[in-house]
Amino acid sequence: MKQLVLTAFHKVETVEAPIPQPGPGEAVIQIRYAGICGSDLHVFAGLHPTAKPPLVMGHEACGTLYAINAPRTDLKVGDLVCCHTVKPCGACEYCSTGRENLCREVKIMGTNFDGVFTQYILVDANRVIPFRPGVDPKVAALVEPLTVGVHDLRRSGLRAGETVFISGAGPIGLIIGTMCRFAGASQVVLSELDPVRIQMAENFGFSVVNPTQEDFADACRELSGGDGFDKAFEIAAVQSSFDICVQQLRRGGTLIQVGMPPAGKVFGLDINKIIYSECCLLGVRHHTMSDMQTAAKLINSGVLNSQLERLVSAVYPLEQSMEALHRAETDKHMLRVLIDFSDAN
Repeated sequence: MKQLVLTAFHKVETVEAPIPQPGPGEAVIQIRYAGICGSDLHVFAGLHPTAKPPLVMGHEACGTLYAINAPRTDLKVGDLVCCHTVKPCGACEYCSTGRENLCREVKIMGTNFDGVFTQYILVDANRVIPFRPGVDPKVAALVEPLTVGVHDLRRSGLRAGETVFISGAGPIGLIIGTMCRFAGASQVVLSELDPVRIQMAENFGFSVVNPTQEDFADACRELSGGDGFDKAFEIAAVQSSFDICVQQLRRGGTLIQVGMPPAGKVFGLDINKIIYSECCLLGVRHHTMSDMQTAAKLINSGVLNSQLERLVSAVYPLEQSMEALHRAETDKHMLRVLIDFSDAN
């Protein structure tokens, strides 16, 4: 089989390796499509705090179940599947209470151990999730970013009728916005600087505001109903974006910090706004198996698939993986670039 290995920062090479064989409790997935995430680009550029070459990157994928060595009656060879990419210890208090994303020993596929940029991958059979027949594999490959949306929506506690402000109109911002709208938000507003991303967000049907425009404050006031937003999701991971989210909260509102600032970067905080307006500040970290099971159910139902399809901006064969990574890194028109591992020679 072929693996795409990060051999040095800014450099990936196709390497031959044997197809893994599943031991007890394990399964092998033949990868079909894998998505390039922003965190993959950080690893690629040497900006991730722990990930180092040599490494097989990637944590967004779907594939065909190739082999399984476990008593799973709901799975059969040939099924379209995904795998939860968070690897916890399985024994601590956090794992036993369904918050395995907080496990102190947690490892993340594609950063702490080899990921999905490979033709075949060995996984824990208990963390494999099936898709129904007929699901578009390109949509199924987006299950992990959709899982992020599920987890972050759950953390926010959003209630039907509430208003939402999202700072950052990239793929995750659009997915969170889509999830909030699906969950009954009465207004979802995205804040974005880049004109290409602004147009894309508007094409998704969202109201978009530009914080550099003079009418920004007035536009937000009107769109929120005059009193600020119930929920704000910070995606961009920069101080100015964080400050805007705090400012846009209504009294009693909640800020969900999604973006991960660079290592060593500390945000300043308007603590008086938090105190006197009784606002909440919530962090989110990765996601849980339950979140991915829910995301897969949503894809199986088809209710959001037309929106997810629009996130796929380009598909590259494995042989053009360097071009795919550079395109994802530099082209603002790209929401999600997929690598096709199914037809590699």
